[in-house]
Amino acid sequence: MQYLKKELAVQSYCLRNFKPLGIPAVAKKLLETGMTYIGIGTPEKQEEFQSVINQFADFGVTIADNFAPAFDGNEATMRKGFEFSKMLGHKAMTCNFNLTKDIVKTFELAEKLSAEYDIRLAIHNHGCWHWLGSQTMLDFIFQNTSERIGLCLDTAWAQDANLNAVEAVKRWPKRIISVHLKDFKYHEDKTHHDVVIGKGFIDLPAFIAALKAINFHGYMAIEYEGEPENPIPALIAGKEEVFKLI
Repeated sequence: MQYLKKELAVQSYCLRNFKPLGIPAVAKKLLETGMTYIGIGTPEKQEEFQSVINQFADFGVTIADNFAPAFDGNEATMRKGFEFSKMLGHKAMTCNFNLTKDIVKTFELAEKLSAEYDIRLAIHNHGCWHWLGSQTMLDFIFQNTSERIGLCLDTAWAQDANLNAVEAVKRWPKRIISVHLKDFKYHEDKTHHDVVIGKGFIDLPAFIAALKAINFHGYMAIEYEGEPENPIPALIAGKEEVFKLI
């Protein structure tokens, strides 16, 4: 996993307070962390795709992951995410699925497009509140789809859904496509707040060891949603925790 010394990324949501100032502002804040890779969402307009890529590239920033608009069975909308990932030269992208009465058809279409574009799909688990957050539901999805559909394992949201991140890697070794490194501390009232990865519930050494055991070589990003006005110190601290282990 030595490649992460260069390619460890930051999820752009960490830098959300700077988005209204434009891509240059986001890129400059990212560079303050010493990292040059970022994960972003698909731009709203297809004609903006190349401009977004170019603006980040002007600062030496690489778009390492594309989080597609939620899949709802609308083929045109779904293709939009694939087209952006194709432009980026990616072989995988993060996604999610809206639960509708036609969800089986949506998964079938997603697999068809995944094969057409040769881009794997990494479902982002999003905690106990989300229908794809639980182990039971992910088991069901993976039992009924090909390995073209896998998981973007968000460590904190996994914990939120009582899904241990280390056990998730061991349970679905062929489905772990990408990782969001995120950590929570919980309060007595069951609310939580973000902390530097490895300083909350996540056993970071065990998690990295589990990834090494499956020869993981996918996209990995630090995600820290706290202190949106100044997340840089926490992102740097998280990077240093990861670098100790890879």
